[in-house]
Amino acid sequence: MPRDFRNFANEHKNILNEDKEKTAEYQEILNKYKNMNSDNLMSNLLNEANKLKSEGRLDSKSISDLQGTLAPFLNDQQKDMLQSIVNAINEQK
Repeated sequence: MPRDFRNFANEHKNILNEDKEKTAEYQEILNKYKNMNSDNLMSNLLNEANKLKSEGRLDSKSISDLQGTLAPFLNDQQKDMLQSIVNAINEQK
């Protein structure tokens, strides 16, 4: 039976719904943080990092990998800020 777009769309409807859910989730996160000042943002970030570390879901390798992924897209000032954040996370016990 030849495949048509309707069958393809029906088969992949779950993927589209998951994308919508992720988009809504990301928007909710953005709304939570968009009006915070840098001190509050850093405090929240460090708290979340500490939580993830205690759960075994964050380690220095994953932080380094993320830094390596982000760095090419950042200017020098942003790279310095990212390095400060990485240092602060790594210094947490």
